[in-house]
Amino acid sequence: MSEVNPRQGRLACIYFFAMAGLVIGNLMGRIPALKEQTQLDERALGQALLGVGVGALTAFPLSGFLVQRIGSRSVVIGGCLIMLLVFPLLGLSQGWWQLALAFYVLGVSFAGMDVAMNIQAVDVERLLGKPCMSMLHGMYSLGCLVGALSAAALAGLTPFWHFLILTALGLLSLPFFVRALLPPDPSKAGARKGGGFTLPPRALLGLGLLILCAFVSEGGVADWSALFLHSVLDASERVAALGFAAFSAAMVVGRLFGDRLRGRIDDAPLLRGLGSLATLGMLVALFSPWPALSIAGFGVVGLGLSVMVPIVISAAGNQPGIDPVIGVAAVSTVGYGGLLMGPPLIGLLAHEIGLRWALLVLVGLCLLLALRADLVRRRPRSA
Repeated sequence: MSEVNPRQGRLACIYFFAMAGLVIGNLMGRIPALKEQTQLDERALGQALLGVGVGALTAFPLSGFLVQRIGSRSVVIGGCLIMLLVFPLLGLSQGWWQLALAFYVLGVSFAGMDVAMNIQAVDVERLLGKPCMSMLHGMYSLGCLVGALSAAALAGLTPFWHFLILTALGLLSLPFFVRALLPPDPSKAGARKGGGFTLPPRALLGLGLLILCAFVSEGGVADWSALFLHSVLDASERVAALGFAAFSAAMVVGRLFGDRLRGRIDDAPLLRGLGSLATLGMLVALFSPWPALSIAGFGVVGLGLSVMVPIVISAAGNQPGIDPVIGVAAVSTVGYGGLLMGPPLIGLLAHEIGLRWALLVLVGLCLLLALRADLVRRRPRSA
């Protein structure tokens, strides 16, 4: 990568991370409309939505293989194109199979784009000699937030026309950022074309544990915070929704400013401190007798978890002797597996012992992030 511009590469990464967030945010905001259009009940809709997670999980290993073969640049472009083209098809779905299949393809394309974007981000960090992973993940979170707001603004349109507008905007803007993506590094071509599917190296097991804790904690708050506030603390539905809103807003702020902290504090002590902060916030959220204080606690959790995933992915892409493609794909598979399976398991546990006590699992996971921060090795300081 001797003749590339890492600053332009960072700009391209900002675009693709934000675009992925915009698609997800717009989609989540129109789930009620898709439910009405397909006339599915909650159970059937939930099963169809699993298509996104199943598609992502099945595609992560293949995505790493494709990046090794054709480079992260090509996979980012291909994944983004498929994501944008399948998006309006969701709005044409009239039944369960159509919706589930469209969700599955969306999950596959998102997984490919996710792995390749993070590989691009790892390479940009290495060339710049300073961290930017947290900011890029912050752009994804910001894209989700803007997408949710735009979904509310365009709620008068049918899902098809709404999604088609976003697809058109994406296809029109895509060519301006494609050229800025980093091309494959010829010096690594031989190493990256040498193998197929392999088990993750043992050195990644610790990072897999950390990202599993982070993703399950994020998913647990996303899925259960509103119900906790409403059913346990007797908050109104409108107030209960503020728990996840506070968590999301704090997550965006933490990620956008996280790289400044990473520039001053090494990753392991930063992970330890933020894991402790998330643990404290979770305890406040779960044991506060007042909804307002509990909402503030969820905000503290969002701040504490904000840079966990960026730190772990950056570390996975900088492991000595391990191809960054393998590192990022492996921990991403583990993380999204936890995101898919963790929240439903919390629900099963809540049925047995109550939601407050089931959510104590998240306290343990946040504490584990703090206690095992040493699993993140010191990152390189220069390209």
